[in-house]
Amino acid sequence: MPEPRSPSISDGPRFDLDTLEFDAVRRLLTSKLATPLGRTAIEALAPFPSAEMARQAHAEAAALAVRLDAAAPPLAGVTDPRGWLSPFLAGEHALSSKDLAELRRVLKAALECKAWLAKEPAAEALARFAQGFPDLLDLCQELDMTVDARGEILDTASARLSELRVEIGVAEAGVQAAVRRFLSDESVHRCLQSPEPAWRHGRPVFGVKQEYHNRVQGILHDRSQSGATVFIEPSVVVEAANRLSDTKAAEIREIQVILAQVARGLQRSCSEIEAAIASLVRLDLAVARARLIVEEGFVAPEIGEGIALRLLQARHPILMSSAHAEGLVPLDVALGDPYRLLVITGPNTGGKTVALKTIGLLVIMALCGVPLPAAEGSRVPFVDGVFVDIGDEQAISQNLSTFSSHVTRIVRCLRAATEQSLVLLDELGAGTDPEEGGALGYGVLESLARRGSLAAVTTHLGRLKDFAYQHEGAENGSMTFDGDTLQPLYYLEIGVPGASHALDIAGRVGMPEELVARARELLGERDTRVEETVQKVQEVRRRAEADRKHTAEMNREAERVEEQLREELVAIERRQAWLHEEADALVAEELRRIRDEIEKPLGSLLNAPKPYGERAKEVQDALRAASALTRVHRRRMKFVGGLRKDTLVYVPRFRRPCVVKKVDRVREVVSLEVGKLRMEVPFDDISWIQPLDDG
Repeated sequence: MPEPRSPSISDGPRFDLDTLEFDAVRRLLTSKLATPLGRTAIEALAPFPSAEMARQAHAEAAALAVRLDAAAPPLAGVTDPRGWLSPFLAGEHALSSKDLAELRRVLKAALECKAWLAKEPAAEALARFAQGFPDLLDLCQELDMTVDARGEILDTASARLSELRVEIGVAEAGVQAAVRRFLSDESVHRCLQSPEPAWRHGRPVFGVKQEYHNRVQGILHDRSQSGATVFIEPSVVVEAANRLSDTKAAEIREIQVILAQVARGLQRSCSEIEAAIASLVRLDLAVARARLIVEEGFVAPEIGEGIALRLLQARHPILMSSAHAEGLVPLDVALGDPYRLLVITGPNTGGKTVALKTIGLLVIMALCGVPLPAAEGSRVPFVDGVFVDIGDEQAISQNLSTFSSHVTRIVRCLRAATEQSLVLLDELGAGTDPEEGGALGYGVLESLARRGSLAAVTTHLGRLKDFAYQHEGAENGSMTFDGDTLQPLYYLEIGVPGASHALDIAGRVGMPEELVARARELLGERDTRVEETVQKVQEVRRRAEADRKHTAEMNREAERVEEQLREELVAIERRQAWLHEEADALVAEELRRIRDEIEKPLGSLLNAPKPYGERAKEVQDALRAASALTRVHRRRMKFVGGLRKDTLVYVPRFRRPCVVKKVDRVREVVSLEVGKLRMEVPFDDISWIQPLDDG
């Protein structure tokens, strides 16, 4: 019976993100962001609390991946205003025009993204996504009238501001006129360092040579560092400058009034603003997920409660970006049906630890809504925790040995795991006496089997290799190894335990041959036979797998040939139908020619005196009746009966298709558009086939 276990907060984190190096996934996602907004969402990324939420995130990423092929969402130029916005909404920050311009850009982006998501044809997931954006049209229009992209308050912000800026223009013109009057006095020119005014504290001043400063009447504002120049505002300019200064001060006060009014409006709309930014954050993260699909070839897996784990052609994200990515061997793994516990064995450096990390990391990625570096068809069960003991580092701060550190982590896994959890244990039973370690490891496997957790375990201990043979719901797996070249193949093989190949590897790296031979002798004949048997089984399985792939390839080739023959048969049947069409067309053309030759002399006899005219009419009627009985005529009438206005029909007489404008079934004529002309032709002139193109 499974051991029931309820998750407990005291057990600590239920997902070992750090051990499985989830930060590498965060870095990968961060590189795909379009704005700074998504960074906080990625830092907080964790498994969703429900399978439905994870499925929704994957559905959104998949739908966005399709949309990204056409165009990216309008996120360019969006910055993160939350640094000042949160204090502002809390009443702890005074709103500035620069803040307002930044918020304007963000809210306009939210409005445009909402429209982009809802654009037809919209996937259901994107339509739901768009509904999360608040209606910001009125607020955006108000901000558009208040501030521009550079952070300048616009004239349209208030009528008073517009009036003041007109007054500023008038005052500036007055200052310029006063400056011109001052410079019109030729006697002052030799007193000045330059005829161009400088500005100090918003007032026009002139640089006057020190020795002439008494000759220029006005207000002294500043001196140069050398003392050779003094800066004087001429008396003739003071009054005009005062008017300009007063008007600009009034402008500043009006801008503060405007900002205060806008701030009160933003405070009233704080929930909509926060919702808009939250939606942009979510969209930025969703786009990053989608770009993994588009740019990296990741896939959105199926997520469900109680389904089996199926990872197809899975790759570890870190290894994909490393120098060894080209030679990376994808991992195929199944867990949950028919077995929930997998014992993986094989030599060191054979990829066992990488396999565990790949399984754990991809499961967590899936539960976080992140697409997987795997093939289509991959499935991930919704688990309530991923508990891991990977690595042999010593817990120095706790004065723990390697073995004690392992046991401490395993105890936590066993305490916290439920039948809905995934447990990953690396080198179970290692770090102590093999007999004791094997016994302890065996007990751990029994506990996991009773609990019903999904579990994958790696080990070198022979005793643990026997566990799967003795317990239902458990299975052996091995990382394959080429016994001839003594090279790991990094392929997970299910159903057979792997050999450690320790003696083979020792000999390869330089251990003296006599020592290796003595070790084999001490190992014993029975153990070596087991190793040899395992190796032979693996070789047989590899050959069988090669045969299976060869057979599958032959089947695919046979299916390809069958499909090609089927297409050729369809082409032959189509060509045969065309030949019948051509024959019918030739017959119709010949009958028409014969009928025309007979009816020509009959036409001159129709008005002849009795009984010749009547006889000619009888012959004509009999000729037409005979024509109506032919298969060609019946087919033509059936075809003409289905004609509709504006359809194309081929007319042999004109050697071209013509547009049908009207069908008169009483008179048996069709009104056609031939180029720019309209004309009527009898049904007999209509063909039910198009001219054939042998190409």
